[in-house]
Amino acid sequence: MRKTNWLIGAAVLASAFALAGCTDQSGMDQLNKNEFTLRGMIATDHQQIDALKAQVARQNDQIEELQHGAGTAGGNASGVNDRVASLEAEVKALQAGMAATPGAVPPPGAPADSVGPGTGVASTEPPAGGPAPPATPAEIAPTWPAELDQEISDAATSNEAGIKVYREGLDAMKDAKYPLAVARFTKLQHAYPKSPLSEPAEYFAANALFETGGYDQAILQYNDLVMRFPKGKYACAALLREGQAFVKLNDRIDARLTLQKLTTDCPGTPQAASADTMMKDLASD
Repeated sequence: MRKTNWLIGAAVLASAFALAGCTDQSGMDQLNKNEFTLRGMIATDHQQIDALKAQVARQNDQIEELQHGAGTAGGNASGVNDRVASLEAEVKALQAGMAATPGAVPPPGAPADSVGPGTGVASTEPPAGGPAPPATPAEIAPTWPAELDQEISDAATSNEAGIKVYREGLDAMKDAKYPLAVARFTKLQHAYPKSPLSEPAEYFAANALFETGGYDQAILQYNDLVMRFPKGKYACAALLREGQAFVKLNDRIDARLTLQKLTTDCPGTPQAASADTMMKDLASD
């Protein structure tokens, strides 16, 4: 009888372990889904911040125009000054809203610590006396320079709406004028969000941010591109660069998750092969 009870208990225990294994896998799948949903939400916040920045810029332009008008106006100067004061108050309110938004960058003139948590670039410097960080995986050369040359060639004969701004962004990217390139590509995306140029514009804007060390913002752009264009021309390349950006931030968990998604979504591609190499390097740390 005692032996029978022991066998029954062993069988129940084995079943429990098997169930736990299934549950762990299911939990990991759900975590992956939640993680990418969260990134999409962050990307949406980033777009809202960009819209607020544009609104602040417009308000500042109006303020300058009114101030100039006040200097040349006669008896109406008092009314102009009231309008200027009202616009300045609106600008301050918009900047305060930007600063309170997760993932926001400081508005012009604001101290760097005025933004919400989690906006700083993660430091790879070990604390004094602490252990050295794990080795960085081998750097994989970016493909965007060759892709840029092809886009420049294609854009030369394109008649798409916004092509002039797009060409300006490509030229700035070619000349390594990355902030200007980001400004041009962002302008195109806002003016022509449904244009077929929107996908490459976001891809090259993300790469420009990456090249200037803006890895947090680059990650948001890459993730937004993959969410909007999951089967797009640059989706696989964006995932690889997103994984590399996480490595730059020493965020190895998110790097692995992104690279795993790449190997699943883009099997047999050069980017998937590069992702496999990176994951082996990360696993060997």
